[in-house]
Amino acid sequence: DDALIGAFITAARESVERTTGYALAAATYEWTPVGEGRSPLPIEPAALDSEPGAYPVKFTTTPGPLPGPLRAAVLLLLGDLYANREAVVAGSQLAENPTLDRLMFPYRRVLP
Repeated sequence: DDALIGAFITAARESVERTTGYALAAATYEWTPVGEGRSPLPIEPAALDSEPGAYPVKFTTTPGPLPGPLRAAVLLLLGDLYANREAVVAGSQLAENPTLDRLMFPYRRVLP
């Protein structure tokens, strides 16, 4: 169960990061901007590691303290992944929990 829970923690964290654009763990990325002009990095907070004008852009996320609502979102997803770890849930009627969206909504980035 330890390996499974570890995988679920990673999946839950990455899901929250993708949904919000907010880094929850330090990581290094390569990214190629599309189009001309300035583009914001796809995740924040981050520090640029490559020279200006270099492609792909290399950057490192530099997260600070984890906001409580995002921690709760990770834990909520983790609990859901663990409780529903089978491919098929027999004899259950499932409904989406709106709490997850409410926790993450204030942290979602709106890119120009």
